[in-house]
Amino acid sequence: MNPVTSLILRQMRAPLIVIVAVFSIATLGMVLIPGVDDQGQVWRMDFFHALYFVSFTATTIGFGEIPYPLTDAQRLWALITIFFSVIGWFYALTKIVSLVQTPLFKKAVIHSNFKRSLNQIHENFYLICGFGETGSDLVDGLANKDIRCVVIDNTQAAIESLEIQNYLTYVPGLEADAMNPEQLAYAGLNRPLCKGIIAITNSDNCNLKIAITSKLLHPNVTVICRTEHKDYEENMKSFNTDHTINPYDTFANSFAMAMKSASLHLLNEWLTGVPDTTLNLPIVFTKGHWILCGYGRLGQRIYDILKQHNHSVTIIDTIAELKDDFHKKYPNDETEFIIGTGTDAETLKQAGVINAVGLIAGSNNDSNNLSCIMTAQMFNTNMITIARQNEMINKELFNSSNADIIMHPSEIVARRIRTLLTNPLLIDFLDECFKQSNEWINITISKLSGAISEVKPHCWTITISEDESPAIYRIISMGRKVKLGDILKSPIQRQQDLCCLPLMVERNSNKVLSPNNDFMIQAGDQILFCGISQAEQHISHCMLDIHSLNYIMSLNDAPDSLLARYLKGTTKQKRRDKDKS
Repeated sequence: MNPVTSLILRQMRAPLIVIVAVFSIATLGMVLIPGVDDQGQVWRMDFFHALYFVSFTATTIGFGEIPYPLTDAQRLWALITIFFSVIGWFYALTKIVSLVQTPLFKKAVIHSNFKRSLNQIHENFYLICGFGETGSDLVDGLANKDIRCVVIDNTQAAIESLEIQNYLTYVPGLEADAMNPEQLAYAGLNRPLCKGIIAITNSDNCNLKIAITSKLLHPNVTVICRTEHKDYEENMKSFNTDHTINPYDTFANSFAMAMKSASLHLLNEWLTGVPDTTLNLPIVFTKGHWILCGYGRLGQRIYDILKQHNHSVTIIDTIAELKDDFHKKYPNDETEFIIGTGTDAETLKQAGVINAVGLIAGSNNDSNNLSCIMTAQMFNTNMITIARQNEMINKELFNSSNADIIMHPSEIVARRIRTLLTNPLLIDFLDECFKQSNEWINITISKLSGAISEVKPHCWTITISEDESPAIYRIISMGRKVKLGDILKSPIQRQQDLCCLPLMVERNSNKVLSPNNDFMIQAGDQILFCGISQAEQHISHCMLDIHSLNYIMSLNDAPDSLLARYLKGTTKQKRRDKDKS
């Protein structure tokens, strides 16, 4: 039984008994008390007329005395009926109002609506645990790409904020403890359509528990977890967690890209950025002195990268224990370690801000990071500034600080997960780009800019299989050759090239970067494209429709119906006869 219905029946048992008893006694009394008809004869109501009279009398509607005027005895009984029925209805209504206002009833209604919404999902969905800054950003990106999501969070405020979001697809939400296996199962973990579970709460311990529960209850489900500590990350991997995302490691990798090649960092930000991201000028890192404010989880990774590229560094941090740990880890390192916040001018001058080529404000305090950036820019406007933003509410402040790079952990995690779910081949492509020369990267950016201008590119992957691309698969199975350039033509006008560029082809774990138009497509290939969204629609149409594919390959197209084929054949015969004459 529906939990709401069950709760109502349990709580309303006594009021219903009272009302039924009042109606029964009142009806019986009206039957037993004699009346007088229009002939002056003794007359008694039958049960139907008595129940009818009691019904409109007890509810104070009052249609009159039927079918004959009542006697004084009947009128006295009618008065008694009115008083007792009003008391019964008042008692019932009071119970209903109190029931509706109880937290238990509200929770039962919410769970009932959630279960109904979950039952209405008939396609694959992802269960997202945690609807904070990362969860909100992730759900926004997935739902607006028509990817179904279900959200679970332990705070009612988060679920209420989910309800007012204007997503393209409805996202059910449930207030529950994601660490509770029963709650995870109730939220849809055990359902066959649950394609993956994403643990992005603000607690590594909670994310670890979710990963363990998911792999034990549903071993085949994809599990993605956010983690900020190495020990938790290793523990998650021991339970075969598919992906662990550390925002500090992810940003450090992006920083390493920028250190290696400004063009590589530009390409990474352009391809994985949020919608409507434009192509900006590259940030060029020059050799020189860097100031690192904050030697925590992020600062330690950044320091290692700076030293790998032979930069001199001065570290500023408020915790003396970190200074001792640094000297124990690097006993022969002569790097200056200053105890302070980096927000005052004297400390920054001591760290060499006037001649520094870069400054990183990487503490866990947004006010200190902003103050550090603003103070440093008073002495040196030419250096590169990198700021760590910890809270989303300070986004406008950091954007106004003129920092060259802003690192927001929640946004980094959301972007990484969004790419993993929608286009995992793009991550492999960027990893391969890291191995290429700066000249190759510049050529790739130039090709992309020429194909799609400088707006946010749209990346997608196609797989040459019988299910996803039946037209191409069928042609290849027939022994015909299909070149990559064949599917880059418009199915409307085959002389026109589509606004897209193939970035990579993966075949049997081998990756081919920037394949040319003469590259022969084979069954099982995965092809990564980058272009405008209309180009994906055209290519998808050719993948599904063999007649459109024949058209762009300049082959004769066979109509679908027998009648169309007959008419086409008759027309060709008439043309041949005309040519002979």
